[in-house]
Amino acid sequence: MHIIDLFERGARLDPNALMLSGAGGDVSYKDGRSLTIRIARALIAKGFKPETPFAVFGPNTGPAMLAMLGGLRAAGAWCNVNLRNGVEANIDVLGRGVCKVLFFHSSTADMVREILARVKTIELAVCLDAPSEFGPSLMQFVEGHGDAPLDIVYDPRGNGFQGSTGGTTGLPKITRSPSDFLTFNTLGWMAAWNFDTPPVNLAVAPITHAAGMIALAQFPLGGMVVMMDKVDLGELLANIAKYKVTTLFLPPTIIYMLLAHPDAKTTDFSSLRYVISAAAPIAPQKIVEGLKVFGPVMAQSFGQTEAGFPLTWMSPAETIAAASDPKLQHRLLSCGRPTMNLEAIDFMDEQGNLLPIGEKGEMVVRGPTVMQGYLNDEKASAEARKFGWHHSGDVGYRDADGYIYIVDRIRDMVVSGGFNIFPFEIEQVLMKHPAVQDCAVIGVPDEKWGEAVKAVVLLAPSAKASEDELIAFAKAELGGMRAPKSVEFWADLPRSAVGKVLKREIRAKFWSGRDRAVS
Repeated sequence: MHIIDLFERGARLDPNALMLSGAGGDVSYKDGRSLTIRIARALIAKGFKPETPFAVFGPNTGPAMLAMLGGLRAAGAWCNVNLRNGVEANIDVLGRGVCKVLFFHSSTADMVREILARVKTIELAVCLDAPSEFGPSLMQFVEGHGDAPLDIVYDPRGNGFQGSTGGTTGLPKITRSPSDFLTFNTLGWMAAWNFDTPPVNLAVAPITHAAGMIALAQFPLGGMVVMMDKVDLGELLANIAKYKVTTLFLPPTIIYMLLAHPDAKTTDFSSLRYVISAAAPIAPQKIVEGLKVFGPVMAQSFGQTEAGFPLTWMSPAETIAAASDPKLQHRLLSCGRPTMNLEAIDFMDEQGNLLPIGEKGEMVVRGPTVMQGYLNDEKASAEARKFGWHHSGDVGYRDADGYIYIVDRIRDMVVSGGFNIFPFEIEQVLMKHPAVQDCAVIGVPDEKWGEAVKAVVLLAPSAKASEDELIAFAKAELGGMRAPKSVEFWADLPRSAVGKVLKREIRAKFWSGRDRAVS
């Protein structure tokens, strides 16, 4: 089974139903199916073969999703590049990934000019929304190609997805994952959700990343994806009511901002079924606040470019149970239980031993969505699949009820005076303070202890707090050893294209000129 087989399922349910709306206009399943076949036929006529790398570059729009589906229908390997990344980063990923076809939006013309001048592997450029000096428009590209069904022979374990990792030092790695990656991710979401009627997904986060996985999973259910080409909180809230949105995926930082937005108090959230938090840990008190503001719809998931999304799922019912029962409130720190698209999630020590319940170790994964390896990096690939499991780089544990807890990234651990300290635990405590909207905890150089714990804090709008106040607040729960030794207040925190706080950029300020490798 291919991801397009799942799309075809949805198209057969009601061909006249809308599959897309919002930025880029309304598109029915009948018309969307027709156009994706024509895109695939046009690609094949240009010599496009199964496993050929292609990319879609631009904001969230209907044509971007259709181009993605067209490339996948031709059994291509989708390369994820992000408009919010710098042009140099995208040139690097497209070049090393040997991308052959670039679908782009006219608003990216200045960057595309530079990309095409320097990425010599790109043989074809197609503008999604208008004719361009760099290539035909999408409609010009498909002209003369029919929409008779295609029967393409593809290898389910062949290259179907190339994902760029966030990168911790140096260049990001590029994953090579099979076609099964997208198929089983979609099936995983379908198994997690429960809809009586076709869902409506508001695509706010970039569909080039995790939001694209959630968007693809709407189609087999006959659902509609509403595209937002920019993050505008007021428009986001208005669209929830306008389109009767059921499914909303957001990184925690956007959830925090929505909760603080004045219009949240008057927005009609009654259509929502799932507000899905992923991409970074969400503070438990924000989950509780979300239940009050959005309704009984808060959910959590965990995923990774190398291993798939979703890998875990915590449903709204489980979230409500944890929030309402003091004996279960610790579960608000969990990202849920393993999803149906996996073989297993476990935790392992450095010697390759699987650990008992409750004992912390590195999360390891097995399943059809796990990558085949990093492109042109055998050493990193071998390291990631030691002992027959995929190694996630995350430290965590499983409880007796099967819930997964991520304690921190291995690379983020602070070693102070010989003790291992996990910043995530400290961040969760600081987030309980009413003045703190977001924060990042890192280790900074210390003459005596090697590293000292520092918190960099983003205060909530109009809120005030002092360094001494926050240190005392943390010390009351964590004790002196794990509490921050210093606090800085920043106007904003550096973030990746998908909203994760970039701790490496924060560390760089404090470790510049030292021998230690900043991760």
